[in-house]
Amino acid sequence: MILKYLIPVKLSIGILPKIALLEKLTWWSNVVQALKRGDIRLLRQALQGHEDRFLRSGVYLVLEKLELQVYQRLIKKIYIIRKQKDPSKAHQIKLEVIAKALKWLEMELDVDEVECIMSILIYKNLVKGYFAHEQSGGFKQARPFPQIKRQASEFLEMVEG
Repeated sequence: MILKYLIPVKLSIGILPKIALLEKLTWWSNVVQALKRGDIRLLRQALQGHEDRFLRSGVYLVLEKLELQVYQRLIKKIYIIRKQKDPSKAHQIKLEVIAKALKWLEMELDVDEVECIMSILIYKNLVKGYFAHEQSGGFKQARPFPQIKRQASEFLEMVEG
């Protein structure tokens, strides 16, 4: 009973359930896989496929907010690939590159929509970066992807303090 509330809350602060638990609660496995892979399409399919269960449990909106974490993971993967190719320019990523990655995931978003998603990620401190419209977007060179767990603890300190 408590797991139906505990799992979404833990996912929202970046803590993934153990594999043994996922084998028992199969409807969570695609949500967790989407978070691990940065696959927004898989997350949406998982939410749509078990929408009734999640709505009845009252956790659907919490799970829907995981979308930003999935976008963060996808952007992080792009960053890692660019860092392997050319470390000196890894912190500069064109919005078109992100749009192409989303298109590969069958998500048809134009550059303006990608810019909106990136600005939300930057605003929510899921990505530390900036926009340089004449060139390309950039990331802070040191630790551009903060850990979600740390952000949750900073939020709790702010609320409690």
